[in-house]
Amino acid sequence: MTSLTSTNAIEEETYDDYVAEQFYPAYIGEVVKSLRGEYEIIGKLGYGRHSTVWLCRERGENTFYTLKITISHPPNTTNREADIYNHIQSLSSQHEGRGYVRELQESFGIEGPDGKHWCLVHQPLGVSLQEWQRGLPEGRLTGVVLRGVVRSLLQALDFLHEEAGVIHTDIQASNILLTLTTPSPIRTFIAAEQEHPSPHKTVDQYRTIYRSRRLSVSLDLPPGVATLTDFGNAVQNAHKPHAGLIQPLMCRAPEVVLRMPWDGRADVWNLGVLMWQLRFNQHLFDGVTEGEQLRNMIASLGPPPREFVLQGRLGVRELYFDDDGVWKGETVKPNPIGGSLEGEEAEGFLDLLKEMVRWVPEERKSARELLGHAWLAPGTNGTDKEARKQ
Repeated sequence: MTSLTSTNAIEEETYDDYVAEQFYPAYIGEVVKSLRGEYEIIGKLGYGRHSTVWLCRERGENTFYTLKITISHPPNTTNREADIYNHIQSLSSQHEGRGYVRELQESFGIEGPDGKHWCLVHQPLGVSLQEWQRGLPEGRLTGVVLRGVVRSLLQALDFLHEEAGVIHTDIQASNILLTLTTPSPIRTFIAAEQEHPSPHKTVDQYRTIYRSRRLSVSLDLPPGVATLTDFGNAVQNAHKPHAGLIQPLMCRAPEVVLRMPWDGRADVWNLGVLMWQLRFNQHLFDGVTEGEQLRNMIASLGPPPREFVLQGRLGVRELYFDDDGVWKGETVKPNPIGGSLEGEEAEGFLDLLKEMVRWVPEERKSARELLGHAWLAPGTNGTDKEARKQ
């Protein structure tokens, strides 16, 4: 096992808000116990600002799971993500979209040296859509693959919005995992960990930080089924208005930017802009501030309706629009969505996208309505006729 220099920050330590004591000091070989089972940690799969994720084997069984261990939390508090998953699990729905939402095997708490941590146990999934995309030529999903991904995610959203009453709020490629089409990635992970143990650094008597080891991915095999995961920012009551900042900036719906109430239709916008990013490996709106995002939206969609703008929170709205709802910034040069695309396939793709990416949330089609779009129909010609004009 390779030891790393303790002075160099790695993995979760690299976050600017990292507090070591908040993270549970898991180690490879540790057995984490719940009332239902015992999970032996085999290796580290990943990390985030609020958790680490590990591949585990259930003791006494040849069954593998992923174990997500959250940062510590105050006593007598619940975990939002576990609550959302348990709510979904409690439903008796037979909706097809349920199969495209990750299932929770169990959740439980463990005590660490500096507090209590929640553990979420799932069946293993493969790499994220983001990781798979990075290995593709030019980072672009073909029309055939993208069609399947979008269809799966719309099914998931229809189930979440209409039956579970849940808004995901954070639909990005890193939160969409592909199912394993073969057990070989897990076997390869275990063999690699045995032959070449993960590099690590020892911080103190309690804490060892490991480098993550990703599951292998083969671009020669068809990708697994897209599965929506990571419900840490999800909320319930999909058809009621909510307040607060959600979504990564590049995916943020205009009603959120202007601090209006939002509901499940923000997820539809989010999926629309992700669809473009997956197809062309670039953001549909690529501003680095909310003001730049609004300017790019105006260039692509035209100016927003006055009635819509005037619903924005006054202190935010007036930064960008005058009292009549007119853009106050520099002159915006029109750049319509898809203006440089051509071909029959492009026409269907753009028509679907424009049903999702609209200023007014009420004018966006629901996930259920979008599933009936011709571009998503089974047997649709999937040849990629989109082409950038030179």
